Amino acid sequence: MNRNKNPERDKQISQDLEIFKIITDHLKQDIREFWTRSNFYLLAQAGLFSVFVATFSTSTGVKTTISISIAILGLTIAVFWFIVLRGSIEWLRRWREQVIKLDRELNRFQCYVEVESFAEQKPFLSPSYMTQFLPLIFVITWLAALGLIFIL
Repeated sequence: MNRNKNPERDKQISQDLEIFKIITDHLKQDIREFWTRSNFYLLAQAGLFSVFVATFSTSTGVKTTISISIAILGLTIAVFWFIVLRGSIEWLRRWREQVIKLDRELNRFQCYVEVESFAEQKPFLSPSYMTQFLPLIFVITWLAALGLIFIL
């Protein structure tokens, strides 16, 4: 009895599964990079804010200039952080679409279709989607800090 009735088809299935694995691995890597970037920017913002608070509490002359410089730097980094995270979310969305597309073709269980589609249907329940808005809190905070410097 010959189990390989269609070796060409088996080869194609094997290649398709390998492609599926590569694409899902790429999605996972992009997700890891997203969180690494988010954590890096959050740490940078927290550090800058700590330095700002330390210099602002004793602001006189040169220290006021330093406080303003730190606030402008923090604001610039927060805006850049927001742009980077928005771009990352867009790339994650595109990779999710590809995983869903292949999952529909190759996986009779369609786990990725179900889970990744949920992220598209209810984005506000997705931690990565919501995290992209965290930099806006820092943008507002830095603008308030700059306003406070000029008011006092």
